[in-house]
Amino acid sequence: MSGSTDKLLGKDYWLIRSLPAETTTADDLTPLVDEHVSWLLGLEREGLVVLSGPLLDGPGARPGSGITVLRADDAEHAARLAGGDPFVVAGLRSFEVCRWRVNEGSIGVRLSLGTGTFHWE
Repeated sequence: MSGSTDKLLGKDYWLIRSLPAETTTADDLTPLVDEHVSWLLGLEREGLVVLSGPLLDGPGARPGSGITVLRADDAEHAARLAGGDPFVVAGLRSFEVCRWRVNEGSIGVRLSLGTGTFHWE
């Protein structure tokens, strides 16, 4: 490679697309939200979660839909991690695993140690 492509990041992650079951409602999810968040924060502490959150709009966006980007060894590892989601265990959603290569982009975070605040750019 030469030119502008030699500086591409070329880092692979695993994109998990969470798919709610046809009958899943927000009321079905509510009792498991704390457990779901604890599960995600545990994976984050282990350095496995890059980004995660619900889909609020667009094709297939409904209660229980979302995207999580994981650091995993391979597709099977990513699927094992995603399969531990309390929403999946309860049968409220399933998931798709996609290998995602990050080449371009920019993330900025300004952290204030004095105020304990941050600004995501």
